[in-house]
Amino acid sequence: MTDQLDVLIADGIIDEVLGRLKSGKEANISLVRRGDEVMAAKVYKDRATRSFKNNTGYKEGRKVRNSRTQRAMDSGGKFGRDAAEQEWKSAEADALYKLVDSGVRVPTPRMFYEGVLLMDLVRDAEGRPAPRLIEIAIERDAALGMYADLCAQIISMLCCDLIHGDLSPYNILAAAEGPTIIDFPQVISAVHNTRAEYYFLRDFDNVVQFFAGFDPSLAVHTADGRAIWRAYVSRDLTPQFVPPPPPPPRATRGPDRRGRPDDRGRPPQQRFEGRS
Repeated sequence: MTDQLDVLIADGIIDEVLGRLKSGKEANISLVRRGDEVMAAKVYKDRATRSFKNNTGYKEGRKVRNSRTQRAMDSGGKFGRDAAEQEWKSAEADALYKLVDSGVRVPTPRMFYEGVLLMDLVRDAEGRPAPRLIEIAIERDAALGMYADLCAQIISMLCCDLIHGDLSPYNILAAAEGPTIIDFPQVISAVHNTRAEYYFLRDFDNVVQFFAGFDPSLAVHTADGRAIWRAYVSRDLTPQFVPPPPPPPRATRGPDRRGRPDDRGRPPQQRFEGRS
C-alpha cells in the first residue's frame, strides 16, 4: 500500500485497497473499495520518479486561476515548482470532468483527493477490468466500426478544446460500452498550445495506424485528421462532424502483406509515437 492510499483510508475516503491493477510511466492504478463499490485509484508518481519528465511542451498554454500561483510557476522557484507539479497531477481530473459532461467516453471521475484520482472502474463485457486495445485481437470486420467510434470521441474532445497528447492503443480500453480513452495528465489545450496541431495529428495517426494493422484499407483515413483539424480552425467543427470520404487507394503492383494481421488476428508489431 502507498502512503497516499493510507491517507485516503485514514480520512475515510476509501475502506480498503484490493490490489494493484496497473503500473505506468507516471502513475500506478489500484483497485480500492468504497462501501460496496470497487473503484480505480490513480496514484501519481512524483517528477523525480516518473520515467517521463520533459512535459514542458504539453503544459504550454495551461493557466491556473490564482494569479499569485501562476506568477510563482512562471518564476520557477520552489513554491512555483511544487504548484506546477500539483497542477500537472490535477489536470487529468479537470479534463475528465469536462469530457464526461460533454459525453466523451472516458472514466468517470469521483474525486481528486491528496494527489489521488478516484474513478469508476472501466469494465469489459464480462465485468472484469477492461483490457487495453493493444492487448486484444480485433476482427478485420470490426476494425472500421471501432475506428469510427474513436474518431467520434476524438472529435468530441476537440470540440471541448482538448487534445489527448499521447493517444495510442496503450491508453484506450476495450470497455463494454465501446473504446474508452484514459490517461490525461498531459492533456493539451487546443486553443493555447502553439503545437496543438502537431499533437492532434500525431494522436490521430496513431489511431489510424493501429486499426490499419487489422484492416489495411483503413490507412487512407489518415486524411480524416487533417479534415477534422481544418474544421476546428475554421470553427465549423461540431460533435456531429463527419470527415469527407477518403480518396480512393492507389493501384499497387501486387499483393502487399505488410500490415496484415497474423493468424491470431493481431497486427504485426507497430510503433506508436508519443511520450515513450
